[in-house]
This record gives sequence, C-alpha cells and structure tokens, in this order.
Amino acid sequence: MNTLEQKLLPIARKWSGNIPIWEVREAGIDPSAVRHWAADNPTVTHPARGMYTWLDPELDFDWETTDTARCVAQGGKNAYLWGPSVLELMELGEVGGYYTYVAVPTRRRAQDDIRWIPSADTSISVYRNIPIQSLPDALTASMPMLDPRKQASVLDAVEREHPECRAMVGQLAGQYGFDDGHLSGVTVVNGR
Repeated sequence: MNTLEQKLLPIARKWSGNIPIWEVREAGIDPSAVRHWAADNPTVTHPARGMYTWLDPELDFDWETTDTARCVAQGGKNAYLWGPSVLELMELGEVGGYYTYVAVPTRRRAQDDIRWIPSADTSISVYRNIPIQSLPDALTASMPMLDPRKQASVLDAVEREHPECRAMVGQLAGQYGFDDGHLSGVTVVNGR
C-alpha cells in the first residue's frame, strides 16, 4: 500500500469504501493526487461527481452499506440518512424504496437515486458508521410516506426491537388507526 492509499484508508473505512473529495480536502490531501491514483487503479470507480469508491476486496469495509454511505457522503459534511432510509438501513419492517433519503443543510442538485431533504438539524446519531436521523425522528417522518401494511410492519419491528420507543409506537399506532395492542397481527381499525 502506497503512502496516498495509507492516507485514504481511514476515509474509505469511514464511508464503507467510498472516498468523498470533501473528506480528502479536510484531511489535507491534494484532490488531484486522488484523481490520478483513481485513474490508474482498476479497483477504484468514480460513481458520482466528487466521489470515488475503492472496491478492493482485501480491505475490510462494510460492503453492505457502501451504496447508502455513498449517498450520505455525497451530501457533504453535515448530511445524514433520513426517514424511511433510516428504517431500511436498520432493517425495521418492510420499508424498501426507490430512493435514498438524505438530509442536507443546503439544497442540492437533484439526483436519480437520492432525495435531498433540506434540514438545519445537526443532532444526528450513527448506525453502522453512517450518520442517521434519530430513530424517533425517522419513525415520525416516515409514517406519512408509508402505506398501511408497511406502517404496521415498521411499528411492530420498532416495538419488538426498541422497547425504549414503545410509548411512541403506541402514539403513532393510534394516530394512524392501528389497534396498538395487536400490531404484530396487523389489526387495522377505521377502515385502513
């Protein structure tokens, strides 16, 4: 491993194999050196503007989160995973979706696979080394975006796996028309 790669390794580990140029600049590394290194390296791709992905199988990155980490890293320094994408990353219920939702402090240019959510909130959590919206905030933000079946599966999973959120689950279940005592059976009231 050459000197540049040794400097890039902590950044790539932090972002599951991704190397955002804004992190390169913050580390005091010349971005043009990274561009030349990437051009001559068959294990490096350039999936988006300002982003490289180091796909070396010898390195111990969290490969399952590479795409999600890339989306968040593209948002810049204070970006974090938002709403349903948090629930999907944490494998809470059957969320799934076409987009990765990323909260950013300033507007961003639209992208096919990312939905930018303008947010000034900088109080974030970290899950699997990815900055995320807190679980209670993500749950509250996600509910209006999910169909009733997905809502029930998420509420059931959060109630089971995060007992500290039980009161919130009960409140949201009532708000969205579920009999909170029977979430795992997906009992729906009020015609939902």
